[in-house]
Amino acid sequence: MNFVGRAEIIERIQSRIALGRMSLCVVYGPHRSGKSYVASQLVRRHKAVYLAGRMANESVHVADINRALEARFVPADAQDTFEPVESLQQAFVRLFESSVKTPQTVVIDDYPALVEAVPQFPIHLRDLLDTYKDTSRLNIILMANGMEQLDGRIIGDRSLIGPFVSEYLEVKPFSLVDMKSLGLHYAKDDLRTVFAVTGGLPAYVQYFDNGESIDTNIINLFFSVTGALFEETQYILHRDMKNITGANAILTGLASLERPYYVELLQESQIKSGTFTSRLNDLMSMGLVGRIQASNRGNAKYADYHFTNSMFHFWYRYVYKYWGDIVRGYGADVYYNHVKPQLKDFVQAACIAI
Repeated sequence: MNFVGRAEIIERIQSRIALGRMSLCVVYGPHRSGKSYVASQLVRRHKAVYLAGRMANESVHVADINRALEARFVPADAQDTFEPVESLQQAFVRLFESSVKTPQTVVIDDYPALVEAVPQFPIHLRDLLDTYKDTSRLNIILMANGMEQLDGRIIGDRSLIGPFVSEYLEVKPFSLVDMKSLGLHYAKDDLRTVFAVTGGLPAYVQYFDNGESIDTNIINLFFSVTGALFEETQYILHRDMKNITGANAILTGLASLERPYYVELLQESQIKSGTFTSRLNDLMSMGLVGRIQASNRGNAKYADYHFTNSMFHFWYRYVYKYWGDIVRGYGADVYYNHVKPQLKDFVQAACIAI
């Protein structure tokens, strides 16, 4: 898979590293857009310390970074014993101190999740950035799924570390032009279909098998209980939410309406207004739902809402709606009877929107 546009981001970060000064880069983009590819390349090329933010307590993150630190600083055949750290603060003190003599790189994947798990971490990080700003050669790369998730954490007036950010780098889904360079041997209209049902996200595009038709690929991926994308949306929601019932209700309602207003979507979702507001904000923060503000109305409730991820739109319009039929083994029938007759219109609308 040719990760179009990811090489440029890696080169931009490497140019920062080559300067031999402390830097803080923020890499953001939707789930499955290729951020992990960027992280893996930095780990491989620069022996970067890798830490993934998770919905877990600090002890889990401390255990993770201890393994990463040991791998970075203690060769496999060495007799040296590794002294583990007891907190993330201690781990980063060690990294900053080490970087004064030797350049170091650390990648924090899903930084917002880490902040949720360890709320005091940004305070410690800010203090270290300030203390070592003139002497450190530590390069920190923070990753997130969207700019909305960064508000107050990295950007905005409430951010503690925003003033230290060197550069923001966006990992975008593939464009229609990019799709032509991926090695998929499909006609132009079929490539547009792949683009629409995957949202142009690299991790989803790579599932398509050149040896099978578009119809067979879509059935195998979405309309089979063993399909790679059959439960993908639920996995993503569970990663970022404790309770996804309200989110499913909102996304189902959104899939059945055409750019609804706030009140229309609330009524269609059939959940309490407080839950609706919270889950809708979560979905917007995750970059799954967007809002277009009506310039002559002003109030958020008069804005219209839409999917910003066409894979989610496709999934909630067709997969979630016919979930029971698919589980009972009728996925191919669902596709040919309910999806394919509407697919051309869906693809056209998705490509125009994106």
